[in-house]
Amino acid sequence: MMRSIFSAICLITLFSPGLHAQGLMFFVPDDKTGVEYEGTVELTTIRPDIAEGKETIVKAREMSIKSVGKEDAEFNGVVQPCRWIEIKIVTGTAGEAGIDPGPIGSRIYKVLVPESKIIAEPVDAAGVPNITLPIVRGFRRTGESSVQKLKSNALGIYPTVSQLINYPNQEVIANSESPQTKAANLSFNAKHLRGRIVMESNDTRSTNEGHFWVSQEVPFGLVRWEVVVTREKKESTAKRDQFRELETTRTTMSVKRILSAAESELVTE
Repeated sequence: MMRSIFSAICLITLFSPGLHAQGLMFFVPDDKTGVEYEGTVELTTIRPDIAEGKETIVKAREMSIKSVGKEDAEFNGVVQPCRWIEIKIVTGTAGEAGIDPGPIGSRIYKVLVPESKIIAEPVDAAGVPNITLPIVRGFRRTGESSVQKLKSNALGIYPTVSQLINYPNQEVIANSESPQTKAANLSFNAKHLRGRIVMESNDTRSTNEGHFWVSQEVPFGLVRWEVVVTREKKESTAKRDQFRELETTRTTMSVKRILSAAESELVTE
């Protein structure tokens, strides 16, 4: 089923190790600004039943993150500045008319987020891990379905929005680089970071390794990211060295366009 439709939802849910994390937004930009990204998602599945031994499917992906309004709202008993943040993800087959996402290959979120909770550090000032994006309220739409109100008080970025997660131990590869992007005639001075997390149970192991470039020159911070998520499996009683690879997802995304007059696409009234 997954190979036939390869939707964003099916793909990213498959690799979820049960952890949500905020690894997509690093600072609060000016309101009515945003950024568009473009890239690919490549899924490789080990298949002993075919001659090649594996099958690889590549799909196009577009994403946008926008600040579409400011509002003071109560959060944790304190009225404070918040932002309406809109995130849109489209994954599918690329064509002359753009990406064809099929019936469920697109989703859009609109959430009211306390500005104090959009941070770059792995933990906040109180030492709380930066593993979710807290929200006052929010909405979502999948495909062409109706808009739904979010019941949770936090938006999980991984894996439904991005394969990036909050890496507790981030390694600085370079303090200044100009990564390749999809933005024509634009370059960005960015910090190159690397993170790696291994999540393991008795019979499964998931390894997430990401390279990402962060800059104040791009709204919310991300210039480019490359993430490889490898899923392995073994018998629960087998030794750890008997893990065998099942599937690997490679995601590469980079800035396509900076938005200076961002407007909301999701009608919530």
